[in-house]
Amino acid sequence: MSRILLPLWLSLPSALRLRAYQALVKIGDLLYEFNGSPKCFRLPFGLYAKFGHNVLMAEANVMRYLKAHTTMLIPSVIDAIPIPSGAFIVMTRLDGEPLMGRLQEMSKQQLTAFAEDLKSNFDQLRAVPQPKNGPRISGWGGGNLRAGRIESNRIGPFSTERDLYDYMISMSHLERQEHLKAVARESHSTPHQLVLSHGDIHTTNILVDRNNRFSGLIDWECCAWMPDYWDWTCSNYPCGKEGYPEWKFVMDTVFGTYPDALKVEQELWKYNDPW
Repeated sequence: MSRILLPLWLSLPSALRLRAYQALVKIGDLLYEFNGSPKCFRLPFGLYAKFGHNVLMAEANVMRYLKAHTTMLIPSVIDAIPIPSGAFIVMTRLDGEPLMGRLQEMSKQQLTAFAEDLKSNFDQLRAVPQPKNGPRISGWGGGNLRAGRIESNRIGPFSTERDLYDYMISMSHLERQEHLKAVARESHSTPHQLVLSHGDIHTTNILVDRNNRFSGLIDWECCAWMPDYWDWTCSNYPCGKEGYPEWKFVMDTVFGTYPDALKVEQELWKYNDPW
């Protein structure tokens, strides 16, 4: 039935659909507890809406691509409507809850299975071929990207890794920039494979079911073509981030390790306050 009704619904004017979704947001506010995000709202009928600062059509477009070309566990985009602030995205709700402190409850076998499931999803993400034309480091579709550990506003795109690194250093305290260039010289002179990256790896964006199995990956607004170490160093931000060995085991299993890149980024984090 939904295969018939959904195309009919989507054929209606976008302004009408948007008003209906906005009404569902108000109903959801009455039915469900606040989930901690100022941009994501739980709706009736097993749906979520996302809109607000830094929510763009590119996020819906990359999710649609991944849903069509991979078996990754991500929400399905039901509708995406351009609005003055960016985009109003309606998507399905995934089963499970944020990972948060669940890793510490897992047995060694559960932890290993969880890490392998997560790795399977990220392997698919990192295998997405990059378009041959356009900027090398960019958001989905070749536009700018969001990297919260560099700057609160969107940045780029960048034609080369060097352009990205120069920008990262330029955002640090002026009196420390020569020091940072020296620390980063070797790592930033080494070319890296550019892969499609999630860009915002932490325990609230990774879902787990009641059996401690991976059940979904959410929040794709930072997805971008970045150096292959990017998601792993993100998982360590700032300076250890989640702070327990189970998290480190999972992240190292999923991405491998990039100690030279992490050393440089940790030094950069000392002298840059993006917020």
